[in-house]
Amino acid sequence: MTAEPVDERASRPRATRALPVVVREHQGRRAGIVTRLLANAVDFAIVTGFLIGTWFTWAALRFLRSPTGFTWPAPSWWIVVVAFEVVAFVYFTVSWATTGRTYGAVLLGLRVVNFRGRRMRWSGAALRAAFCVLFWVGLFWVVVSRSNRSVQDVVLRTSVVYDWDIAAPAEQDVTEPPP
Repeated sequence: MTAEPVDERASRPRATRALPVVVREHQGRRAGIVTRLLANAVDFAIVTGFLIGTWFTWAALRFLRSPTGFTWPAPSWWIVVVAFEVVAFVYFTVSWATTGRTYGAVLLGLRVVNFRGRRMRWSGAALRAAFCVLFWVGLFWVVVSRSNRSVQDVVLRTSVVYDWDIAAPAEQDVTEPPP
């Protein structure tokens, strides 16, 4: 399904001249389930990698403290789940509030925008991050939604759009490129 642009400003990207002709028609349109799942898989790997790195650091510090009595740290499953959710929440909030994109979104040319097609504020980014972390299954609503919107998008009036422009959208307005 090809969804309509979020609004007319999102359909008039800032730097379309530099984009290949093939992707210009998709610029500003809402992303579908496959692209979003791939971006989320990259983000999942980043959060998991951060937690594994933290675990190895913790183990190394324990080893340096007591090499003869060293045992690998074994946190309980609920600590791992809570740590994952906290790290994912912070990662999403900071990414969406500053540039509108996580690293996975950068790789796939996506950006999260508010209902006006602008960058999200910190409060909105934090609310969306909490919603996405706690109710991740809501992403799959994109499959049945005619407008390619997840449950989080519908409730919070946000959109995940194709945007290959590297610069973050302005807080005040999204403008057209100069002639």
